Amino acid sequence: MPEEFTLPGLVADLVAVRHVGGYRFTVPERVLRQFAEHCRREGYADGSITREALDGFLYGRHLRSSTVRRNELALRQLAEHARAVGWEAHVPAARTQVRAAHQPPYVFTDEEVRRLFAAIDGQRMSCYSSKAIVDPVLFRVLYDTGLRISEALKLTVSDVDTRAGTLRIRDSKNGAGRTIPITSRLAGTLAAYLTAAHPAPEPSDIVFYSRAPGRQINQATIYLRFRGYLADAGIPHFTGGPHPHSLRHGFAVANLRRWAATGQDLAVMLPYLACYMGHADLRGTQYYLRLTADAYPDVIDKAQIRFGYVIPTPPKDAA
Repeated sequence: MPEEFTLPGLVADLVAVRHVGGYRFTVPERVLRQFAEHCRREGYADGSITREALDGFLYGRHLRSSTVRRNELALRQLAEHARAVGWEAHVPAARTQVRAAHQPPYVFTDEEVRRLFAAIDGQRMSCYSSKAIVDPVLFRVLYDTGLRISEALKLTVSDVDTRAGTLRIRDSKNGAGRTIPITSRLAGTLAAYLTAAHPAPEPSDIVFYSRAPGRQINQATIYLRFRGYLADAGIPHFTGGPHPHSLRHGFAVANLRRWAATGQDLAVMLPYLACYMGHADLRGTQYYLRLTADAYPDVIDKAQIRFGYVIPTPPKDAA
């Protein structure tokens, strides 16, 4: 029987399709290969994917609900792919519910943003740390572009084009890269920073480095520094926020405020924001509409009459 008609071959074919589509697919690939091994071990024949085989793999072990849900979603893709090539395949229902405590993201006020950046900019230079030169630019990139921290810390010199005013994002959360435009002001800030921090740049050098251009800063280090800046700015820290990711929230909310205040059609603008921020779909971006409505009702009220259908209602179990 040709390899493409065996279950391992089918898995390999689906993985290849996802890679061509720009997805890393690392975790689902591991799950699917584990399922193929489960079927081999249990003696299930190629040519079909039975409900018995799926249930034995999904629910026959003591796994966390979040893990079961992840496996369900991966195997749904495999079953649908199997059907497309002519196999008999049962498509598992993504029935496992994962409950998570709802913690509304923290949104900085304009005054808090001013105080925070005053604290970040007020550091003294030190021969023992690069943070006085790195952090003022790193945190401005986070706030002015809405990048995830991991995306900003992975930037290399070759990813930053200050003349064109763009940043190239690689290995993002959803497995697809993107190139985003930045403001001329931020491009100028980055150009000055690169000149000072990378006097002899190599394309592969890490933009925001720890001690040397090739050494990436640990995310935990950024979190600890941010806690210090919050204290210096007189902004209380508590469980759930504020934290560096709050700057990403601030970027989204600031743009929605601006668009609502100027009468832009939020239904039209939302896909642009989703693409810019690297969301896999509109659901994550729609959540920022709710945050904007909660934090700035006076601004959103102007858009509510025309765009109320765009603003989702909060979950029933939300605080």
